[in-house]
Amino acid sequence: MSSWNELLERNEKYAETEHKPQPYLSELTGPLPQYFIYSCIDPRVSVEQFLGIETANAIIVRTAGGRVKDNLNDLVFFDTFSQGQTVKDVIVIHHTDCGYTHNNDEALKTTLKAQHPAHSHDIDQLNFGTYESGERLPETVREDLRRIQAHPLLRQGLKNNSKGYLYDIKTGKLAPVSLDA
Repeated sequence: MSSWNELLERNEKYAETEHKPQPYLSELTGPLPQYFIYSCIDPRVSVEQFLGIETANAIIVRTAGGRVKDNLNDLVFFDTFSQGQTVKDVIVIHHTDCGYTHNNDEALKTTLKAQHPAHSHDIDQLNFGTYESGERLPETVREDLRRIQAHPLLRQGLKNNSKGYLYDIKTGKLAPVSLDA
């Protein structure tokens, strides 16, 4: 495990030897990312690697469990900022053996309340959206797709082009999850 100082030293070396200056937004001339992907924070799930894409081709939002949060602020912001000219597909990817399949919201809240008893009311308001079972994975993808479909500030084109998948960490394959099941 590297210390933070070692990481800063690596950054210095990167900046001196490998970094290529990036254009400011006002200088961009090429296409912007067309994919907006929600995926898990799990380090075993490297979207860039298993889709074979460059970081510049996709906005990848990593959340615990790959869950799409209720407000969809990042997607709404980026689509509005780019005036609907870039993102064409919204993709939700959950994966097998996710930490969310080994937990449930109530157990997490109980642990938090023991650690922070003065914040019980705030903890009760939390919704982690845990899966509690790997068998629920397809349904959790559907829940997130429905959240996208229901959002009033998203373009219909984005809603129409939202897709869901399960990534199998053993095989490396994506399996589609239909919204209608």
